[in-house]
Amino acid sequence: MKFVHFGLNHFTAALIITGTGMMTAHGQSLKTLGNFQPTILKSPTQAEGIYQNLPTKTFKGGSGCYQRAHNWSYDLYQSSSIKSMKVFLFFTERYKREFDYEWMYHVAPLIPVRQKDGSIEEMVFDPTFVTAPSWITPENSKFFDNKPISIKRWIRYFVFPDVECPVVENYRDYFEYQERFYCYIMKTPMFTYIPENIESEDEVRTNWREGDLKQMKKAYKLDLKLDLKLDLNLDLNF
Repeated sequence: MKFVHFGLNHFTAALIITGTGMMTAHGQSLKTLGNFQPTILKSPTQAEGIYQNLPTKTFKGGSGCYQRAHNWSYDLYQSSSIKSMKVFLFFTERYKREFDYEWMYHVAPLIPVRQKDGSIEEMVFDPTFVTAPSWITPENSKFFDNKPISIKRWIRYFVFPDVECPVVENYRDYFEYQERFYCYIMKTPMFTYIPENIESEDEVRTNWREGDLKQMKKAYKLDLKLDLKLDLNLDLNF
């Protein structure tokens, strides 16, 4: 295993656990992304507009982050042809033990955004946790960003010490090194639904899966009708 520190313009600096990595226009060239090329949003203003329109009140109280992330990614592609990534934040056994934490992972859409200075930064879209809930006091609402944020800042919502979460290319790198770090980051195309997809499949997914979309629908409240008209043989010409 080789640890390399990469950084590009305003991209979030991260430890990359990899063999031999090369930089691309979108940041790190990772095996978990394959040849997938996400859409680059033209400005922070466009990104914030998209963020504010992501639905949150249509989900059941017990919906999973993987269901919400898949819905947002699918909806952005179907409505606006935006190809997003997914960013998985994995919590290690060490972190769960030391901080009495129960989650295994959290996931949200990740989209590159062109900044005012021309650089590109990958931003996380996670309104369930990054937007202040309606019941919170004005005094505490200042702790929420209410907009797309960098991976580094997003991690701070869930990992309490100010630590680095290495980016991994293989699921086993997270699984086999539970005591080395508190957390790990993994980036995938929008088609990835749950971590088991990364662990059990040899090839990077290049289309939507009907079973995943049906499971995603279960996160909705009963009065919401979801149209799942799609071409399961979708060719995105990567």
